[in-house]
Amino acid sequence: MARRNGSLTLTENVYNQLRAEILSGYLSPGAPLMPGDLRIRFNVSIAVIREALTRLAAQGLAKQSPNYGFTVMTLSASHLKNIIEARRINEGAALQLAISKGDVLWESNIIALHHQLEQTPEYSANDKFRVNDTWSEIHGKFHHALIEACDNPILLDICTRLWNMSELYRNWSISRDNKRPILSEHKTLMEAVLARDSKLAVDLYSAHIQLTIDILTENNQFLNK
Repeated sequence: MARRNGSLTLTENVYNQLRAEILSGYLSPGAPLMPGDLRIRFNVSIAVIREALTRLAAQGLAKQSPNYGFTVMTLSASHLKNIIEARRINEGAALQLAISKGDVLWESNIIALHHQLEQTPEYSANDKFRVNDTWSEIHGKFHHALIEACDNPILLDICTRLWNMSELYRNWSISRDNKRPILSEHKTLMEAVLARDSKLAVDLYSAHIQLTIDILTENNQFLNK
């Protein structure tokens, strides 16, 4: 059991590192994920690497093909449209449920995370076109907090997977256009949620995630159609 637990910890560490590199754009869409090279880099077994890569594929961040092995997921307009549509349906439903069920602690968590988000630089101090990893982490927690009170773990799991799949697209849209008024988007959305205005909150949420596809489409930032 100790050995198994150690293996799981190693897999988690490799998964988290590769996930962060994919979502930040450090690993480009379509880039190969070679188990042999990764085994040497992380100094772990091939089994650990393959478990981590399989998990990335299950989360929609990597692709596994019989002939080419594992690669970072590629970007395409049709894929993003499908993700955004699925997010509207699932996260919209989760948000409505959260607004109807959320308590004071839920509200407090949203406010606290929004404050952290406002106080954290969105871009790296060394590269104004690269998203700050700390900001990105808080951003994900803020979005999760909005829907967490829906009290449906299956729905939350679906939303988390869709978030992971869309995050690379969002980072690409930000890195090419850093004039997006994302702070005001978050504030307006939070205020509608705290006011328990379900219709307005869902409309704002839908517009918030739609802007990613609008920016990418406008700037033709797709590797595939």
